Amino acid sequence: MFDLKMTSPPRPSGHLIALLKLAVVLLLCLSLASCAKTKKPVKVDSQATAPPAISAPIAVSPAAAPQTAASPAPSAPKPAAPVAAPQAAIPKTGVLKTIVSILTLAPSPLDLKVSIDPAANNNSPVELDVALINDKNFWKTAPSMTATDWFAQKKDLERRYQKKLTVSSWEWVPGQAVNPIVIRVPRWLNGAMVFASYPSPGAHSAPLAKGGKFAISLGQDDFTLEMSK
Repeated sequence: MFDLKMTSPPRPSGHLIALLKLAVVLLLCLSLASCAKTKKPVKVDSQATAPPAISAPIAVSPAAAPQTAASPAPSAPKPAAPVAAPQAAIPKTGVLKTIVSILTLAPSPLDLKVSIDPAANNNSPVELDVALINDKNFWKTAPSMTATDWFAQKKDLERRYQKKLTVSSWEWVPGQAVNPIVIRVPRWLNGAMVFASYPSPGAHSAPLAKGGKFAISLGQDDFTLEMSK
């Protein structure tokens, strides 16, 4: 016969229990430390953002209200400034050209309006020359020169005076419509002459001003020269 004895399990020693308690305490401390670390940035962000949000309306609102109301006042007259005023003071192109010509001592050009009678020169073509003379000696005798002498000596005079003599020539039939003529005048000009080829007796020549507007009317036996506006 076997004799059976019941034995209880061994109890843990005191050292083991102490180690277990220490481990539990360490785990609790680590968990608390991790929770504290996660909560710190949340608290700092709320504290950092809160002051500017609270201080801005409390400190500025009572004093800034009248300043913001008064700030638009100086900007109000901006749209009232007229833009067309300086443009109205700008002179026209014709006035500008006149001012420039005066400052540069450049004379105004010769503006000629030519009209031809239907029975001009006994129903024959009429030749007209405008001579710009830039020689003092030649200008002394040019006003007394007739159209007959001019057309007879024209080539010799152009060869003699060359750049000092500028000639513009036209030939029209009776009743022909002529467009306005503009002749540029050199700065240092002694004088200008107009000659018309009429076979009838007479000088058929006239001096011209150094610049300006003129109306030339070619008639049956002679031409007329008048200043025009």
